[in-house]
Amino acid sequence: MENERKDVFEAYNVIANWFSENRYQGLMEKPYLDSLIDIIGKGANILDLGCGTGMPIMNYLLIQGMQVVGVDASYCMLDIAKNNLPSADFVQADMRQLSLNQKFDAIIAWNSFFHLSPEDQPSMFNIFKNHLNSRGVLLFTSGKEHGEAWGMSGGTNLFHGSLDTHRYRSLLEAHNFRILQYKEDDPECGNATVWMAQLFD
Repeated sequence: MENERKDVFEAYNVIANWFSENRYQGLMEKPYLDSLIDIIGKGANILDLGCGTGMPIMNYLLIQGMQVVGVDASYCMLDIAKNNLPSADFVQADMRQLSLNQKFDAIIAWNSFFHLSPEDQPSMFNIFKNHLNSRGVLLFTSGKEHGEAWGMSGGTNLFHGSLDTHRYRSLLEAHNFRILQYKEDDPECGNATVWMAQLFD
């Protein structure tokens, strides 16, 4: 069970085909993505961290004229992503050890960051910062309370972890991020809790 908790990407190697077939393909994230594009401008470069199959988020960003690099730790998910978006750039990496020697105008960690354990999440904010240009934007989803949860997907148990809202705010502020948007349980976005913050460094 500890392996399933620590390395959720291994579960995605098992369910990749199921996920690709069953992931909702509507773009309920569009208002947040459009807001992000408005801030950083068309043609800016984005790191999609936990890009999965590349659909629909990375695909939408590319259509909008953004430069996007997709990162995922699951090689099976990336195989599907490369088939979906054959001209796109992808990197197989665990976000916890990410070191691309490249900075981006935005980082998106949509429904990916929350697969990390509560103890692994705080150090990610330094990784986010190290991969962002000054005034770069971070967009991610999270839980609201400190804890852990499991949920079934494709017959496989997937781990989710969260800090509490105050801790996320503290981590963002400590790393020189200014919160632009915070929406709890957005009913128009699958009840996602969404953060958008800008780096002033």
